[in-house]
Amino acid sequence: MIYHYSSSGKCVDFVAVCEDVMRHEDVQGILALTAEANRYDVKELSQSLSRLQKPIMGGIFPQIVYDSNAIEQGFVLIALKTPIDIKRFEGLSNLEQDFVADIDRAFCDQPPPKSCISLVDGLATCISSWVDGLFEVLGSDVKFVGGGAGSLSFEQRPCLFCNDGVFKDAALIGVLDKSFNVGVGHGWHTMHSGLQVTQVKKNIIYEIDNQNAFEVYQRLVAPHHNIGITAENFFSVAQAYPFGIHRLNDEKIVRDPIAVTPEGGLICVGELSQGDFVDLLTAEPAQLINAAAVTSACASSSQQASLQHPILFDCISRALYLKEQFSDELAAIKSELTSPDPLVGALVLGEIANSGNGYLEFYNKTTVVACFDD
Repeated sequence: MIYHYSSSGKCVDFVAVCEDVMRHEDVQGILALTAEANRYDVKELSQSLSRLQKPIMGGIFPQIVYDSNAIEQGFVLIALKTPIDIKRFEGLSNLEQDFVADIDRAFCDQPPPKSCISLVDGLATCISSWVDGLFEVLGSDVKFVGGGAGSLSFEQRPCLFCNDGVFKDAALIGVLDKSFNVGVGHGWHTMHSGLQVTQVKKNIIYEIDNQNAFEVYQRLVAPHHNIGITAENFFSVAQAYPFGIHRLNDEKIVRDPIAVTPEGGLICVGELSQGDFVDLLTAEPAQLINAAAVTSACASSSQQASLQHPILFDCISRALYLKEQFSDELAAIKSELTSPDPLVGALVLGEIANSGNGYLEFYNKTTVVACFDD
């Protein structure tokens, strides 16, 4: 892998660098991470992508990461020296979509892949159902890493792209004949336990313990926050108080509530299920930073000295919560890597990962670090 970074927010510069990188014979394709503030014209970008001579897949994210810095404008290109087979899936908010059938058709004529990079529209409604479909079709042996693209305005816009164009409400999978180690961790701990989701529709919780979800959330958060939580300030306050869905071995998958519906439903990044037991979580900044360091150490620890190329998918809401201390999280991640390469990646709306020997999940407020072989 070879990394290329530019601070330019112009579409013409992005395309020009892509064309230049693709002229190298050993480059087989590109993973492109671009910043939302670039404001690329969708039509211009789509037409330019169709003219590229090698595969490209990418996303538009709230921020990108290069050399351990979170950056609001520009792009990072990760030039791949191994072939990449890009598969596109649409309709990730269609409640009637048969994701298992779609995924099975996409992979039926080839052997199971070794590893995949997956980018999704982070504001789609049925991401977790689509991820569950991947696990059902491909099983636990395929390694996955990736995250959700999209805007911090929470307006769903075209945010994923490949040679075929620019898309929203979609997902991309880049199939690689390349291995990686992955670390996953979040650092959040329980503040209130034993809550049950008693009415939910995909990513919107309407009732907790048979009561209005927002009213329950307000009541639980009030003793811990000196400013009352309202629908207007919900996003800023809720950054410190996510939900944790119970899993086996006391593991908790974090769900990030981001907005309130007029009826008092809590809109989350990612789905929950009827009857899920959840905890209300919180954390001090030092706990999040330490967890990110441990995650990075797990990704970089290997008997294979060739695992040198790190890619980070970290949640944008961690950065918003940590504020200026987020630079400490990035520094902690970098300090645990054995690679001399710069730390690159994206700040995303939800993270996708498994280790190749565990369940595939769509996470929130979580740090995912992958270290690829050469």
